[in-house]
Amino acid sequence: MDCEKKGEIGMRGFLGFPLFFAVSYLLIFQVIIGAASLRNPGLRFHIIDVGQGDGIYIEMNGKPVALIDGGADYTADPYILDRMGLGCSLPIVVLSHAHDDHFVGLRRIWERCNFVIFRYNDVILSEGALPENRKYFVKNSVKKTFDGEEFIVNRVKIKMLVPFGNLDEMPKNINNASVAVFIKYSDFEGLFLGDLEMEAQGRIDLDELEKEIDGRLDVLKIAHHGAKNGLNKTLVSRLKPRVCVISVGADNKFGHPSLSVVETLEELGCSVIRTDLAGNVVVRSR
Repeated sequence: MDCEKKGEIGMRGFLGFPLFFAVSYLLIFQVIIGAASLRNPGLRFHIIDVGQGDGIYIEMNGKPVALIDGGADYTADPYILDRMGLGCSLPIVVLSHAHDDHFVGLRRIWERCNFVIFRYNDVILSEGALPENRKYFVKNSVKKTFDGEEFIVNRVKIKMLVPFGNLDEMPKNINNASVAVFIKYSDFEGLFLGDLEMEAQGRIDLDELEKEIDGRLDVLKIAHHGAKNGLNKTLVSRLKPRVCVISVGADNKFGHPSLSVVETLEELGCSVIRTDLAGNVVVRSR
């Protein structure tokens, strides 16, 4: 077993063993993903090790569902290529916000991949973050999203959460323009917060979100690479995530993730997994 490569974890009883054993198994062994495991059914969240950035690929029964961000370089592209080949087609692509460590890698992917829907928040958005050939796409395929917009892909529910989507109220901090994404299949749920900081996370309607979650949230992608300003304790306390994934680069100049953030998450009962230590992380629903 290679403990610095790719981690995979099964969730919620589909394999017939307790959740705590699955979590322990991941933390101790970091299972390497093989072709056979990728053919197994279920929903998978791939938090790709793109270094200091975000790149998240989601698939159901081995078929693509969505891509959220693409990292600061082309690391995510071969990862997608290995799974879909040259003829890749993505039902939904979401750009959380227009910082280089989230959108640069998307350029390479949309050069060779088809996609049905592309969503973003254009409150503050560099033109360089959008597909240059977007004018040739079908009407409404490339479009600003809005809080509460929903899609169903392969029985997977995808819901956009946009705390700041109005130009009149938008703060100067572009992190808070992030589109968060809530994903649900059966009783398995994940929440991906982009770089939303504490203030913006406080604008998420947790009452409505709790209605969508069966018990505890299974997976929370921690905002802003584990920075202090990316932790909202109220959100974590109420949603009670089982696994908290931090997408972060090794030895980054920002000092992410904050030790206090990691400790707080663990104190709140969340198993913390970091891409700088575990490599590519895959969390699955079975």
